[in-house]
Amino acid sequence: MKKFLIKTYKNIRDGYFFKKSISKKISGKENQLKIDTSCRFINCKLIISGKFNTINIQKNCIFKNVTFYIKGSNNTIHIAESVQFNRAGEIWVEDDHCKLFIDHSTTFEDTHLAITEPNSKMNIGANCMFSNGIDVRTGDSHSIIDNTTRERINYAKNVTIGNHVWVGAHTSILKGASIANDSIIATRSVVTNSHENPNTILAGLPAKEIKRNINWDRKRFYKKE
Repeated sequence: MKKFLIKTYKNIRDGYFFKKSISKKISGKENQLKIDTSCRFINCKLIISGKFNTINIQKNCIFKNVTFYIKGSNNTIHIAESVQFNRAGEIWVEDDHCKLFIDHSTTFEDTHLAITEPNSKMNIGANCMFSNGIDVRTGDSHSIIDNTTRERINYAKNVTIGNHVWVGAHTSILKGASIANDSIIATRSVVTNSHENPNTILAGLPAKEIKRNINWDRKRFYKKE
């Protein structure tokens, strides 16, 4: 059975996980890491400012040029087995009680995942495929104010991406978006709302259904001659 590196840090200093593969800048107490020793990290960064944050990474994950950034307290990052960031990426968490869950065998080329504002959640399903230049975020990071009421009108909303979703290059998936299983998001689309029908192609700005009753595969198939 694989061993996990489990550490609770009053203030993280060093350890197996960090020595060569990750640079670190930590301020805060009681931050916990549970990371399977089979995971590989290449040129990654870990930046934490806060306390009682948890990072749980299961076996056989690969991270290349990834920054883990947490600013706040009581946040959770859970990454299931065999997840890969193949080129680069950012996992950016701000404020308190935010949660990110990535299910098994999902792959990213170059993706920015931002979970901001208290109690925000981002769930990404199993065996998804993310291309490069992708932005997924639960909030806008800044406030938009209604001049009549003087109230803010752009609070964060959760993002949910189902299983086996293919996200094309240079796509944005924004607050409140929901994408059903076995879907495809076309290149340069912007997803802004809920799409409940599985097996669909979404495209455009904002993204709309352009085709139903499809599925996809990582392999390229060719007609037999």
